[in-house]
Amino acid sequence: MFIEYVDFKRPAWDADTLASMLERLQESGYQGFTRELHHVIGRFTTGVGERPLTRTVGGATPFMDVLIPPAQSRARVILHHRAPEMLRVVIAGRFQHEVRMVGTAFKLHLESVLGTRLDDLIVDESGRASLDRFRRDVVPALQLGGNGERTAEIRHPLGAQLLRAMRHQPAVRGRPTVLGSQLATLVPERSADQTRDAMDQLVAEGALERWHIVLCRETGQWLTSTPNADELRKFLALTLECPHCGRRVSDEQMETAYRLGEHVQAYVSDNRWICDLIEAGLRRLGVEAVAVRPGTGPVDGAACYQGTLILFRAKENGVEAADFAQLRDRARQFEAEGWRVSPLLVADRSVPPEGREMGVTVVEGMGTLDVILDQTLRAARDATVETLLPASFRLGTIPLADLLPPDD
Repeated sequence: MFIEYVDFKRPAWDADTLASMLERLQESGYQGFTRELHHVIGRFTTGVGERPLTRTVGGATPFMDVLIPPAQSRARVILHHRAPEMLRVVIAGRFQHEVRMVGTAFKLHLESVLGTRLDDLIVDESGRASLDRFRRDVVPALQLGGNGERTAEIRHPLGAQLLRAMRHQPAVRGRPTVLGSQLATLVPERSADQTRDAMDQLVAEGALERWHIVLCRETGQWLTSTPNADELRKFLALTLECPHCGRRVSDEQMETAYRLGEHVQAYVSDNRWICDLIEAGLRRLGVEAVAVRPGTGPVDGAACYQGTLILFRAKENGVEAADFAQLRDRARQFEAEGWRVSPLLVADRSVPPEGREMGVTVVEGMGTLDVILDQTLRAARDATVETLLPASFRLGTIPLADLLPPDD
């Protein structure tokens, strides 16, 4: 389940305004819990025609409603009259894009109903206040630099893994190099198409250099190399012979070679590659604010999502008890400042079992990273639901997720 919410503040959200809003929304195709309740009450009271919706709305303390939007029947819009001047709108759905579509449409309907610009009424939107606080206070405190909007250096999920594998390839002119025909040896568990797509992305990002080469079929020696395919074709058109086997160069083996970029060698020598995988994974899952600065302390990066502060440490070549203790201590400092904190330790290999008793989520190996990141964000969303709506909204102990219809 995905959620977004908006808090609107105006001088007063009185019963007349709320009832008028519900009437107009119904005319636009929204089905409402309060409207259904109003009809049920009318069946058991006298003077049905005289009972205005205002009385039903005004009798609910605090006022709540659940709406089914006309174009997205699987989503739900929850209205919560938090205070005389504050109305909270929560959008819940099974997919992020669905939630955003419903949220945009609802704002347009509400703006039409109220006859005013909603942007002037918004005091918080999907934790915007916590994002601002994250960038203002947390990022500088952790000395992460930037404003939480940095993009990971290596964006492709296979990119860091391939670069790590490249370190062990034979060196050509001082830098590890692999032939295109040997790509399957880098990550055997991946398909050839996946690996080639990732290599092409790394070339586009400047992490790898791509060369077109000609090899002697007998000795495997490089006869020539160039980054330009047209230049290679011109070379093959020449009436030259291979100095090793005597064949014409046009009959020799043509190949593509990938060489580690000069600036990337330092990148793959520490935990920055893990940090990039974490950042890319978080952003792929919809996290807007992520700040990373590897190797400067007990925390390599942080993210803010749905009011939860995610602190992460990336470790290569073994984890020590001190890594858990330092990460947990940092998390407690922010918890004391009112943050809901989720500490995360990501390692490229197995972790000592005693570390799991310190309240830190552990990732052992990059293969499980995305799954655990998704679980972490899901827990953050669930915790947000508990704070967005009061206990009186349980509708007979029905959880919010149960308001969404089941999948077909």
